[in-house]
Amino acid sequence: VTYAIHPVAGRMPGHMNVLLAEANAPYDQLRDLDESNAELPRTDVALVVGANDVTNPAARRPGNPVSGMPILDVDKAKSVIVLKRSLGHGYAGIDNELYTDPHTAMLFADAKAGLASLLTALHAYAR
Repeated sequence: VTYAIHPVAGRMPGHMNVLLAEANAPYDQLRDLDESNAELPRTDVALVVGANDVTNPAARRPGNPVSGMPILDVDKAKSVIVLKRSLGHGYAGIDNELYTDPHTAMLFADAKAGLASLLTALHAYAR
């Protein structure tokens, strides 16, 4: 298991890194954008927590507000689980195409409660 944070995630650049440090997250499992994107095509499940514009595949096409923006290529994983409170738009104000991809499952919940629920289900499945 590894994880990635988009460079501009959070309220300002570096915000999420500060939060992870406060939570004592293991930095040896943190991958930068390029490292993560190289691994995602070989990834079984990508779990996206709260991200919107930074995972929108529309960024790869010209003519929309996120065109050309570097994204986490989570849509290249075999399966994607997106954990968000709603289908609300990000700062760009457009729908995220990832959310309607047939390989994406949406889990609408608060991040802490949703992750706890997923962990409980995973433990039950592993028994």
